[in-house]
Amino acid sequence: MKAVSNIVLLILVALNLTSCLVTDFSKTLSIEIMKPGIINFPENANTIALVNRCFYINDTIPFKYFNGRGIVADTNTKYKALSDTCVNALAGFLKEDGYFRKVINYQDSIASLFPLTPEKMFQKTKSDIIIYLDFFNFNVVALYGLGDVTSNMAALSWTIAIKNDSMSYIYNQMDTLNYDPFVSPVITSDQMKIKMLADNSSKYLGTIMGTKIIPYWTPVERIYYKSNNQNMLLAEKYALENNWLKAAEFWNAQTKNKNPKIAAKASYNMALACEMEGKPDVAIDWLILSFESLKQNGEAHKANCQLYIKVLALRKKELEKLEKQIRNN
Repeated sequence: MKAVSNIVLLILVALNLTSCLVTDFSKTLSIEIMKPGIINFPENANTIALVNRCFYINDTIPFKYFNGRGIVADTNTKYKALSDTCVNALAGFLKEDGYFRKVINYQDSIASLFPLTPEKMFQKTKSDIIIYLDFFNFNVVALYGLGDVTSNMAALSWTIAIKNDSMSYIYNQMDTLNYDPFVSPVITSDQMKIKMLADNSSKYLGTIMGTKIIPYWTPVERIYYKSNNQNMLLAEKYALENNWLKAAEFWNAQTKNKNPKIAAKASYNMALACEMEGKPDVAIDWLILSFESLKQNGEAHKANCQLYIKVLALRKKELEKLEKQIRNN
């Protein structure tokens, strides 16, 4: 009886191992994909103007933060300068990217002209698009004595106006930026640390705004499956070299493997290769095949397939939007 019990136990262990075998061989791969901007600009919109019109900001308003004990007014840091730094960072990003032929940074030099009609503003700036920074505020909490972690809860608001478009678009930029004590030298005074933090936050938020309004490359993570199968190892090698077509040759052959686990892995990996080649519909077809390859004990793998299908459905919409935003110039 004891021998029979041991055999039953071994069978149960083997079944459990089988159920997690496929997902145990999954790895995460970092890739870059292009994301669309939030607005489809006209193809002939080549000149963009930036205006800082935060009217409530002036140099008499002190920058304040919470230092763990109370509110501190920092006379070394000026909101007016920070808002200009933010607009400058956005201008620098757009100039470097080259999506628009001309980027004009007015800062606040024409903010007083805001009462002019939109048509007059476009005539004044000789631009096709105007982006206004309307609101800029930092709520900084410096928790000295608790790991010296500083948190900056930023709230910005931008308006995007397009020539000959009767509508303006408002983008509220809310973000929480956390800084550990290693971002500044130990000998730096507390107020200088806060100033450095505020300057860095302003530059970061301006740059990030740039990635919201035009197509941009961003890193994302995707799951793929490993295997000790020699052809699967070759495919992985090519994939890690970004040679997706060559990787797909080997994965495609293994989708017909008599071992259902290898076939499921290869089919899933084919979906990744298809995504990288800009074919989300074909990728979804491969995921459905991979989903159906494991009839038993494949719940975790099926969950991976379902999640990736959702990601690809969203990616398909992004690619459709990118088609309207990519410029050939």
